Amino acid sequence: VDFVLQGEHEDDRTPEKREERDEDDEEEKEIFLRALSASMERDNNQFGILVGLGTDHDHEPLSSQTQNNQNDCKNDVADTYALEFPWDTLDYYDGTAWLECRLRHARTDQLLVVLGFSLQRREEDGRWLIDKMDWQDFREKYRPGIGREEWERICG
Repeated sequence: VDFVLQGEHEDDRTPEKREERDEDDEEEKEIFLRALSASMERDNNQFGILVGLGTDHDHEPLSSQTQNNQNDCKNDVADTYALEFPWDTLDYYDGTAWLECRLRHARTDQLLVVLGFSLQRREEDGRWLIDKMDWQDFREKYRPGIGREEWERICG
């Protein structure tokens, strides 16, 4: 994970202060990553799909399946997803862009999740940074999703 820290600090003028701040930033990143990891891996978490817990939590995590059944190739893809990018990144040519990514079941091709990323271009180096992320979960266990309406069911 690459973090971009925003803003300049007045006390960054000396190499010693910059080094001290960098060490503090690394410590903060480590704390953040540990908390995020613990949160993403908990049971009944719809975002667990992103950290290898399979396509649904009714199943044993893929890593356990693979360790227990190393000779059974069916388990390697039984509960994984394939990434699909339905079209190119939409650049609005104003320093913002949109990228859509779909997670489909590797075996059945069933649509599991649609992710949308609002991106902003950083002026200093032109890198694209994630500004917002939209998550739409189509797995039955997580429908309609937090703060979502069932468009499919009410609109046809």
